[in-house]
Amino acid sequence: MNLGENLGVDLSIKRLHPLFGAEVRGVDLSHAIDLATQRAIEQTMDEYAVSVLPEQQLDDDHQVAFAALYGPLEVAPEVKGKTGARGIGKRIKHREIFDISNLDDDGRILDADDQRAVYQQGNQLWHTDSSFRQKSATWSMLHARVVPPDGADTELLDTRAVYDALPSATKTKIEGLVAEHSIWHSRAKLGGYVPSEEERKSRPPARHPLVRRHPGSGRKALYVASHASHIVGWPIDDGRALLEELIEFATQSKFVYAHKWRVGDLVIWDNRCTMHRATPYQSTQYVRDLRRTTIIDAAQLAAS
Repeated sequence: MNLGENLGVDLSIKRLHPLFGAEVRGVDLSHAIDLATQRAIEQTMDEYAVSVLPEQQLDDDHQVAFAALYGPLEVAPEVKGKTGARGIGKRIKHREIFDISNLDDDGRILDADDQRAVYQQGNQLWHTDSSFRQKSATWSMLHARVVPPDGADTELLDTRAVYDALPSATKTKIEGLVAEHSIWHSRAKLGGYVPSEEERKSRPPARHPLVRRHPGSGRKALYVASHASHIVGWPIDDGRALLEELIEFATQSKFVYAHKWRVGDLVIWDNRCTMHRATPYQSTQYVRDLRRTTIIDAAQLAAS
């Protein structure tokens, strides 16, 4: 199947899951792309929510430049005041690159009890990147530089498809509700990472509607996952019970695509209508070096 034919772009697509997801070939992101290709990728994302672009030979400069075509980029915070896993160091020179690896600044595998490794454990929970920010994210782009021989898949799902499948009574119940999201809520669930007071102040909670309309497709999508702490105006226990019920429904196997990483894969997902999670691997034995860029929602910036 060709994509972008109306734009004069020759891209090919292979569907990855019955409900969402596309493997896209025919573009080399190590070189600048033209406006027609840029728009064709955007159209693909609006339809499929997740795109896998294999065999992309990217360095950090190329990845940052490509991501910046679609909006302003987030910058990576530090963890416990240390560089490496979340800041500028010997391996990572750009603050716009989030280091999704098990390595320190010198490329050594982190000890299991290193606070940067503990922090990363929270990625094994179903989550939506940056929902805990006041200005949340549109796309995330994750590029594989080194992958372990087994495990470490990334599982993804489209929350538009999930919303479509909800019972009518549930759709009515959740319409208009607002959830509070906090990175520290999710990090306390798995791994037990304890933030410094400075970290808490720098990343306060954020509130977002439980149901949002995806601008590119016009479809409604759930906006939940592990950063969502409670429902605003509800008793805490009742709100968390509802959130858990929605996440359990959303993460049924019929909704999930598991991506098995290959070196050079660039996986792009739309945080406005997806959830994802990392899966375990032998992180104290094998190197996993993936690097993420994340785009701030420019519409929210314009509204602020």
